[in-house]
Amino acid sequence: MIKKIVLKNFKSFKNLTFDLSGRSNNPKNIIAIYGENGAGKSNLIDVFKLLRLSKETLKFATDFSFIQKKFQEEIESSHITLEEFKNFTFPGQHTTFQEVSENTHRLSTDANTELYYYFDIDGSEAEYFLEYDSSNILISESLDFVINKNKGQHFKINKLDNDLLDINLNKVIFKGSVRKDLINQAQKLWGKHTFLSVFSEYLKSINKKYSENNISSNINKILNEIDKISIWTYNMKGPFHDDSLLLTELDKGEIDKKDKDKLLRNEEMIYQYFSMLYTDIKDVKYEIVENGNKLKYNLYFIKNVGGDLTKVPFNLESNGTKNLLELLTVFYWITKGRICLIDEIDSGIHDILMNSVLESISNSITGQMIFTTHDTALLKKLKSSSAYFMNIDALGNKKIIAGNQIDQKVAANNNMEKLYLEGLFGAVPDPLCFDFRELFDESLGTKEGSDED
Repeated sequence: MIKKIVLKNFKSFKNLTFDLSGRSNNPKNIIAIYGENGAGKSNLIDVFKLLRLSKETLKFATDFSFIQKKFQEEIESSHITLEEFKNFTFPGQHTTFQEVSENTHRLSTDANTELYYYFDIDGSEAEYFLEYDSSNILISESLDFVINKNKGQHFKINKLDNDLLDINLNKVIFKGSVRKDLINQAQKLWGKHTFLSVFSEYLKSINKKYSENNISSNINKILNEIDKISIWTYNMKGPFHDDSLLLTELDKGEIDKKDKDKLLRNEEMIYQYFSMLYTDIKDVKYEIVENGNKLKYNLYFIKNVGGDLTKVPFNLESNGTKNLLELLTVFYWITKGRICLIDEIDSGIHDILMNSVLESISNSITGQMIFTTHDTALLKKLKSSSAYFMNIDALGNKKIIAGNQIDQKVAANNNMEKLYLEGLFGAVPDPLCFDFRELFDESLGTKEGSDED
């Protein structure tokens, strides 16, 4: 799980430490991030998005090459450029580190971006480091984790001034010909891809026995931990495993006939979920149409409308209800040990419903859920240690603190929402009042100092 991140010159952060560990130094499983609009809450999600995607760039490049060949004739006949076609596909948009890190370097500085990720893996701390310049060129990458019984450096790669690479791979972690292979691969691919991305793809080219004999299992634990990370934002949802109990699309889609039991299991699960949240939902059904060896399905609710049981297609439901269904995927995976980061978890959802969901799932989480929110009502149920507040000083410097890290002790029976709104934790908007009639007055003069003065 994630213990801490340290960011330097990343997006709106000059220097920020985000410590997710508790007093016992163990990672917390629920983190809620508060702050005024524009404070940088979404940027915290983006730093994990960069980590997750940067590990996959070489895979995405391979996937996109396959897609390009498959649709080559269509591309040529439509007269679109390859760059335009790349933007139509998710893999095509993330084939290099430069694409993944685009627009993440802090503006108005030439200093490099430095990202430190700290994980807790089986009770031991792992530290992964990335550094890149204002042109998103990789400068350095390293990993420190357990070697035998002590913490040591698994690898470190630095870009030298003459564009040569200084590559150090630990001989205990990478043995014999594997080490030589990876040094050669890094010489060819590092910079365009991170070493973790290169290493991940290399593992696919060798058999399991050879890997076990020549590569320490400790570095594979790092890859597995990063693979647990899923991002839930407006433009990215996942990745999640394909072989799960859940359907890829819960509201509508197409599956093989052999997976009909899975469809019925999801139908029952969605009913149990929504019937606890909505009093008017009396049943949940999938409308199923056979199409050869496939089943097309559409979700609908049976609702009590004016005393009549009414079949309501799910696509007619409110945005809040749709978001609750989508979040069911997140809730499923955090009970299976995944690390899910959600931007604006409460979007369109009533605070009472959201509080009920968080309270219900809190005892079932085996992974980690980190989310941004503006909903102060959630503070009624959250532990003070789980609520984090993004503060900005007069110079635009930012820090993020947990509710239990302030000078004044917050007792379990304190009203966290009231304390927050009273300004105890900071991170509260403080706008000035203004007259909209004056704002939209057509007779307003031009700004002082304009050419008309």
